Amino acid sequence: MYILMTYDVEARRTEKFKKLLRKYLEHIQYSVFSGDLSEAKVIELRREISRLLRPNERVTEISAANRKNVTVAHYIKSENGKGEAKRTEDSSHSSDFYVF
Repeated sequence: MYILMTYDVEARRTEKFKKLLRKYLEHIQYSVFSGDLSEAKVIELRREISRLLRPNERVTEISAANRKNVTVAHYIKSENGKGEAKRTEDSSHSSDFYVF
């Protein structure tokens, strides 16, 4: 199963979530993690998140049966901040390796 997770927690607790999610997923950017997990590992991760979460904190999970059926796009504003944001599709998640 392909998983994309983000967290929104108190600043002093971000390291705990980062450490936990890095055990299971690839750290993409700041509080964003993704990767392929077995059903058993997903259940294990959800239990660990449940134990770690406090009231008013949030972890968001997006999942799909596999990474081939997910569309990812980034929106980036130009340096001067004018005009519409540029939308760029990112297919790096759909392969098992990156080509530099």
